[in-house]
Amino acid sequence: MLHGKTALVTGSSQGIGLAVGKAFAASGARVVFTSERSWPADLELPPGCHYVVADLTRDGEAERLVAEAWDKLSGVDVLVNNVGTFREPPFLDLTRRDFDFIFGLNVWASLAVTREVVRLASAANRGGRILFTTSLNGTRSEPAHTLYDASKGAVNALTRQLAVELAPLGFTTTAVAPGLVETPLTDFGLKSDPAARQAIVDQIPVRKIATVDDVAGWYVFLASDAARYATGTIINVDGGLDAQQMPSRPITAAERG
Repeated sequence: MLHGKTALVTGSSQGIGLAVGKAFAASGARVVFTSERSWPADLELPPGCHYVVADLTRDGEAERLVAEAWDKLSGVDVLVNNVGTFREPPFLDLTRRDFDFIFGLNVWASLAVTREVVRLASAANRGGRILFTTSLNGTRSEPAHTLYDASKGAVNALTRQLAVELAPLGFTTTAVAPGLVETPLTDFGLKSDPAARQAIVDQIPVRKIATVDDVAGWYVFLASDAARYATGTIINVDGGLDAQQMPSRPITAAERG
């Protein structure tokens, strides 16, 4: 589906970003993977792909990353803004520094990388595809996620706004909003606590925590020519969480009939 295309995927040394980059490569794209950490020693880069270390919390890194990716790939057709984190202190302990970090990484980094891709593409008379990793938390909230949920709401708004802003330049923008996905960042110790894990699984209509492969295919589709008319669209991939009002409400005998 992506034969001949080039892609830059941020936050792609693990988790969803890594799965998306690998799925892109398997679908024929040449990919630049990137993260603030070194490439995992136990992994092999797919053929024709590259890795660039870049800390997008630092000034100037978005510009350097995009310039290097553009040079290595001779252009970027698809940008996946996946980098982000949810870790934050309790609400009463929040500081401006916490806000700046979460919003800087989850929102500004994506905006800055997008800006640089669009600048280079426009200068070369090229358009492209911009994808975002948002979250069901952008529209549904949970405890202890004040800044994360607010930042993902901002990413949703950015997806819609850039659909309007960038359409005249030949770009479309879409986003994938996963529910709970099993990654190194979201383990929560669930692998070692079967009871806690089951309590979460019981709240998901399909009775399963997503794997990264459950969501990566959506990025491939949205990056492909089959999705060329979709823009401003946010797709929930959540096992039915958004469709369910009260996951733990007991069902009465009368309701059961």
